[in-house]
Amino acid sequence: MNEDDVFRSVTYHLSTTSYAEGIEQMETSESFAQLRLRFTDPLQHDYEAVRPIILFAQPINERSEETEIERTTLGEKAKRFVTGGMLGLVDQRQGNSGRKGHEYPEVIARQILYLKQLYPPIHYREIVRILERTFGYHTNHHTVKHFLEANPIPVQLPFNWKTFHDFEDAYQARWTVVRMFYEGWNKKSIAGLLELSRQHVIRLIQAFEKDGFDSLEDQRTRPVNHPDNQMTLPFLEEVFAVQIEYPRTGRYRVHGLLEYMKGEDEVPSERTVGRAMAYNRVFNGAPEAWMSDKEEPESNVGPLPFEPLYRHQYWFVDIRYLVQLDGEWVYSICLIEGYSRKILAGMSSPYQDELAILQLLHAALSVYGAPTGIVSDNGSVFTANAYEQLLQTLQIQSHHIEKGKPWQNLIEAQFKIQLRLADAKFVKAQNLTEIQEQHGAFVQIFNVTNHWAHRNRTDGLKTPTAVLGVRQARSLDPELLRKAFQYLQFSRVITPNGYVSVQRFYLYAERGLAKQQVAVWIYEDRLHIEYQQIPLARYLCTINRQRKQLRSVSKPSLFSTPFVSPQPDLIALDDAQWLKIRPRPYTKRPLRQGPFATQLMLLEKVGV
Repeated sequence: MNEDDVFRSVTYHLSTTSYAEGIEQMETSESFAQLRLRFTDPLQHDYEAVRPIILFAQPINERSEETEIERTTLGEKAKRFVTGGMLGLVDQRQGNSGRKGHEYPEVIARQILYLKQLYPPIHYREIVRILERTFGYHTNHHTVKHFLEANPIPVQLPFNWKTFHDFEDAYQARWTVVRMFYEGWNKKSIAGLLELSRQHVIRLIQAFEKDGFDSLEDQRTRPVNHPDNQMTLPFLEEVFAVQIEYPRTGRYRVHGLLEYMKGEDEVPSERTVGRAMAYNRVFNGAPEAWMSDKEEPESNVGPLPFEPLYRHQYWFVDIRYLVQLDGEWVYSICLIEGYSRKILAGMSSPYQDELAILQLLHAALSVYGAPTGIVSDNGSVFTANAYEQLLQTLQIQSHHIEKGKPWQNLIEAQFKIQLRLADAKFVKAQNLTEIQEQHGAFVQIFNVTNHWAHRNRTDGLKTPTAVLGVRQARSLDPELLRKAFQYLQFSRVITPNGYVSVQRFYLYAERGLAKQQVAVWIYEDRLHIEYQQIPLARYLCTINRQRKQLRSVSKPSLFSTPFVSPQPDLIALDDAQWLKIRPRPYTKRPLRQGPFATQLMLLEKVGV
């Protein structure tokens, strides 16, 4: 082995045991007194002391004069190096590790003082651990404490030490953190010495334990032409506009909204969006990070009993108290597909009865088909006979979550998103029409923006609409669906005066929807008229069950809708003059009569 090979092996060893960036190759002509000022490791000192003796056959007496080290000590070190290599220079003696006299070998003593000078807040136990892992020297923290008390550290200028962000090579910076940890340094001390956060140190160490040296490579996927600074004024204004419109959203939702508005390739990373939001809060007066006043429910600690494994396996339905309007609650009723989290049908209604649930089911079943099962809580609307019989007729399993465990219903997580995305707009709404418009806008935004449940998908599908795609559930025979709802729902066309004909009654719906087809729902003692899932009117009624006929209709309730006719009334009528319920007169239809005689075709003359 020549000199260069030996020196390369020594330099490699020193680079893994010293704390500095690296050691340049020393010139043999340089005086040892000057070299000693550049040493950062005890092993390096001993090796440089004996290197000319081993490599260049320099006499020990001559080398002793140059290094000012006793001849016998220098000879012993050279002998240990020849017989044991670099490990031979490590002092393995443990006789001085006890309390008696608090004396340490010269190498250990210099290392303790060096560590204390390098990072004064270092703990005594930490020094013990570093000595044990670096030199194999065993001691205890009491002895180290007494030693430092007997040898106070003089006040000196700080070391020329590279912090984490001073490294030009990111790989070397990460390796320095990992190496110091395995040499015995505490995570907090590493963070303090290298001037980075403790959480960053923990992440680097955990990544190294998981992926080894591959974790030290640059994991960023940003392109080569990525700009150094994306915090431009136009970008800050875009983020600020979203923060104003959706004041309760966090950076994940804001990032998803920007991708929906501009496209995925035009929006920086989620972390950059978070920085822009923080900047806008400080300098532009953007809303502060929103926190709910309500206590967060207990998190899911076990597997979901109804976790969907494929599309349309489970649908989830529930009702949420939305906002109070004139002292009365308005409710949000949603039905989602469990695998994709897409809202299949949703409505805001002043009622939370069985009729509203059946209307929602009819809208979803007629478009997507029938799922394997529908999951709900144990509310009375989901245990009613009409609900259970409908699912049984369509061969859909009815599932109920355990009482007191709302997290088993996946729709609860979607209601939390509604809380952040739309509740601020619901509070500002002045009437039911505005609430319904905002609810429809929420359903649209929810389905086409990134969902947290899909953040780890490998196929690139991030939104509920993209995950569900065009997949349909089990197809339903239109005739079977019609029969399942035949006693609950049927269609009518609005007359030019705004009425619909239901058996023996004319019931007012909306004059602005003349000649449009609407749905009429009859359930128990209620009659409901709606247009495209928007309620128009509601009546109380009594039904003859045997003959399936309406006996009476009373107490009309008309809803404010955007379909009001632009043509004003010539004469303003009050409720007493405006008849919303009119009996339909019975008129016997005349029988269609055919002709009394039939003219026979004359035969043409046939020539003889």
